[in-house]
Amino acid sequence: MKFSIPVGAREKHLVEFSWNQMTGALRIAVDRVTVAKKSIQFLSATNIGGPLNVPEREKWNIAGLEVQLVDRWIFDVGESERHVVRIEKEREKAFAAFRPQKYRVYVDDVLVQQHSGY
Repeated sequence: MKFSIPVGAREKHLVEFSWNQMTGALRIAVDRVTVAKKSIQFLSATNIGGPLNVPEREKWNIAGLEVQLVDRWIFDVGESERHVVRIEKEREKAFAAFRPQKYRVYVDDVLVQQHSGY
């Protein structure tokens, strides 16, 4: 999944998001400068290494195993015109690697884009 979003009125910036659903590789850039990057990841976060610190609605409990359903990235954009950008990726409960995922983009807590896909 790849998408981009312009941010700012007077001070314009471009936020680019790239996620490879098969490998879990992630890249988020602002004006082509990487602000978040994750290498290959094949499993979603679980409670195997300790409890998940996410709201109940954002995790799935199956036979005592908790799986995190929502990944969230939050970062600031701009200097004189500051904005807080939040990108959320929500996976399906079962067979997530083979099903479209939902993506939501918020700027200053206002939903500005939604995407669904691989």
